[in-house]
Amino acid sequence: MTPVKLQKLINDLPVSWECETDIPDITIHSIQFDSRKVKKGDLFVAESGGSVDGHNFIQNAVENGAVAVVGTRQMSIPNAPYIRVEDAREALAYLAASYYDHPARKLTMIGVTGTDGKTTTSNLIHHILKTAGIQAGMISTVNAVIGDEEIDTGFHVTTPEATDIQRYLSRMVDAGLSTVVLETTSHGLAQHRVTGCEYDIAVVTNI
Repeated sequence: MTPVKLQKLINDLPVSWECETDIPDITIHSIQFDSRKVKKGDLFVAESGGSVDGHNFIQNAVENGAVAVVGTRQMSIPNAPYIRVEDAREALAYLAASYYDHPARKLTMIGVTGTDGKTTTSNLIHHILKTAGIQAGMISTVNAVIGDEEIDTGFHVTTPEATDIQRYLSRMVDAGLSTVVLETTSHGLAQHRVTGCEYDIAVVTNI
């Protein structure tokens, strides 16, 4: 992925933010919410939730090479600009969409949600589209299908993280696909994992 200017990412945010300094002219090579995965040139987003608070790992992220940090606490940090937002998960999703140049805007997005039957329904729709000659991809709790390639999406229980979803969508755009079926769990909606996907069609199996 081509690196993106921090100014572009922050100015593209559709939510309120504040920074004690001007946004510097620096380049972002990747966006991470796990400090252990941060490398030189990355943007670290400090999420809070469950038993882990990402703000406690900001120093680790900077030491690993983070050149900017996004979080929700009122604070300042040395050696990197700190951008404060109201909801770090929401900001992460929008930042990821911007980093990958808003791939959902270039695709027909079909979201499938409901209590039961999401994975089955997503697969059925994906198969129908491909049989009809439509260049379609799919992202489910089980895998991501990009052309003839299948990628395991992880735990098989919920929607992938926002950074992963946007990366998959970007790859689908690059592969020349026109349509994507995105299985959308309640966690995916509540935790902003699908924020920035800009659905065109919604499918509800049952509630």
